[in-house]
Amino acid sequence: MPIIPAGDAIQIAIEPASDDYTWAKHTASMGHNLTDVNTDDGTFWNFTQPFKRKKHAIPTLLGPTSIAQTNIEKANCLAESLEKQFQLNDLHHNDTETIVQDSVEKFLNSTPNSYTDFPPPHNDEITKCIKNLQKSKAPGYDGISNKIILNLPIKCITTLRIIIENIMKFGYFPTRWKTATVIPILKPGKDPTDPVSYRPISLLPSISKIAEHIILSRLNDHLEENNILIPEQFGFRKNLSTTHQLLRVTEFIQEGLNNKQKTGAVLLDIQKAFDRVWQDGLIHKLINYNIPHYLIKIFHSYLTNRKFAVKVNNELSQNKIINAGVAQGSKIGPVLFALFINDIPKQFNTILSIFADDTAILARNKNHNYVQLALNTHLKTLEDWFTKWKIQINTDKTEAVMFSYAINPPPPIKIFNQNIPWSQQCKYLGVILDKRLTWKPYCLHIKKKFRDISRKFYPLIARNSNMNRNNKLLIYTAYLRPVLSYACPVWGYAAKSVIKILETEQNLLIRKICNSKRYMLNRDLYRSLKYPTLKTFIKKLSTNFYNGLENHSNEAIKNIPTYTPNIKLKRPRNILI
Repeated sequence: MPIIPAGDAIQIAIEPASDDYTWAKHTASMGHNLTDVNTDDGTFWNFTQPFKRKKHAIPTLLGPTSIAQTNIEKANCLAESLEKQFQLNDLHHNDTETIVQDSVEKFLNSTPNSYTDFPPPHNDEITKCIKNLQKSKAPGYDGISNKIILNLPIKCITTLRIIIENIMKFGYFPTRWKTATVIPILKPGKDPTDPVSYRPISLLPSISKIAEHIILSRLNDHLEENNILIPEQFGFRKNLSTTHQLLRVTEFIQEGLNNKQKTGAVLLDIQKAFDRVWQDGLIHKLINYNIPHYLIKIFHSYLTNRKFAVKVNNELSQNKIINAGVAQGSKIGPVLFALFINDIPKQFNTILSIFADDTAILARNKNHNYVQLALNTHLKTLEDWFTKWKIQINTDKTEAVMFSYAINPPPPIKIFNQNIPWSQQCKYLGVILDKRLTWKPYCLHIKKKFRDISRKFYPLIARNSNMNRNNKLLIYTAYLRPVLSYACPVWGYAAKSVIKILETEQNLLIRKICNSKRYMLNRDLYRSLKYPTLKTFIKKLSTNFYNGLENHSNEAIKNIPTYTPNIKLKRPRNILI
């Protein structure tokens, strides 16, 4: 779908042969109904749904032994492929395996049949959880939707409370709640005929998620009271986000560049991280962390004998067994994974950066030989730890970048006896970091991404669209501006020419929404709309973000250097000037 420059605007020509034909057809069927769209009765959100994501029909699949053509054949073909994915990595460490086996057996044989020492659930707690359910979420294997649960009478809520209380009492998670319906989603740029090219989206029964929420609240309370999770892990934790971790990494790199130091970073790719967790190894670690026994018993029951079935156009495959991993689509799974990798080795001359399974190690020094030595030493320690806990590293996708102004290539680094090639840039937590932290490659990447998404909404926000201006602005604010402003407190200090790349994109779209003429100035449009410029919005977000860092409880956040912004020295906090 070509983009045609037209003065101060971007006009997009929709061709009948393009992939967006269905969106154009959908818009044509709206007629003048766009004028009646509003946010009060849900019509606005209903009109925007078809524009957000395209549904890809699954073509004929080429399985290892046969060709899948019908929906049921495709479902079973994908299920067989996923069953291989939910298997333990073929890594062995005899001493650790023996210790883990003895530890788990001793725990299971020594625990009582029931527990009484646990905080019991209450109706108010369950009611509050139910009120937070999203109506639009798809139901799980049982077909009970959130809309049904939101209308449950008090008697049913009491029954649910009794069930959850007995789960805690006897340490048994219902088998029916451990069966997931998997919806296959094609990965971008992958071969649609290959079963491996599909990402599994697991749908669990909504009632089981209510039970998980109650159990998880007890686990999180224990983790916070005893300060168990390492401060370097920012994933799925309260008051921590990808932006916090990105700031920590950026400050470390930028401080090195300002002091003429070289900073080496290695970004590790864990293969099927959540799908291949060693479950007995996880239970062993929970025991060592002194997690309450009733919780460990629940988690052991929760993880064992899990099943899934793949759904293709209302056809379900045969049930398949999950032999490894934490439950996909669950509330508890991410926290259990964080606990599984919580004892990852650290080193005094490197820093560790983790968000869920995205792991990076960094070292800096004026001498790149020292950086190489520090990284290689840490990687060697990690190799032993990964093997010990059956974690597979995808060496082909592991990246390394030497952040410096030097031209000479740094010495090589290795993991599992395989060289990691040095790159000019890397992508970490959705942000592209180039070797000099100019942020230009990232802004160019966001520009392309922004235009791609804007095309999807073009029939709604075009100059000749019948949708009113306020709704067009709402579409931009809700769906498009977050693309431009993601993690802006980290990169907002970039050069004006770099930020201008993204400012131009917003200006062009605002002009299109307003159907402005050539002679109209951007500042007049923003003033009349009472809408902030991108620069103003970024500064506001950044100010709130940095104010939130004060008195933060996380030790890794506390160690981020604080300083007075100085325009002569490049640092992230310069955005506040």
